[in-house]
Amino acid sequence: MDRKKVTHELVDATTEQSREIYVQRILESLNWLRRSPTRTSTPYQKTERNIRDSIRQLARQRVSDLLRQLRAAYGLSYEQVSEQTGLSQQILFDVEFKDRRLTLDQIRLLADCYQVSVNDLLGIDVDASQ
Repeated sequence: MDRKKVTHELVDATTEQSREIYVQRILESLNWLRRSPTRTSTPYQKTERNIRDSIRQLARQRVSDLLRQLRAAYGLSYEQVSEQTGLSQQILFDVEFKDRRLTLDQIRLLADCYQVSVNDLLGIDVDASQ
């Protein structure tokens, strides 16, 4: 019995020491936060240009993701798409994984290759009159 009691006391002491260490670390972190400046970066300015840039980036990302998904759904390689469209494999890769912009003619070629409309690919009505 004495042995179990001693073991239990050692576990309790170790647990208490661990708690003290954690409390000490938390207090040190809080003290560091109190000493640090309240703002470490400048706030984001919502200018018209920033909003337009964000919209363009989101639109490109949407088209890139869709082209990548369509190519995967059809089980086509870059080489096969290149043969069907006449676009280089590098252009196809850059469109899917980098920030490459396509011309409307290139978009039409890819839409035909994947048997979708340009409107569906872009998510807008390109041919609609204003």
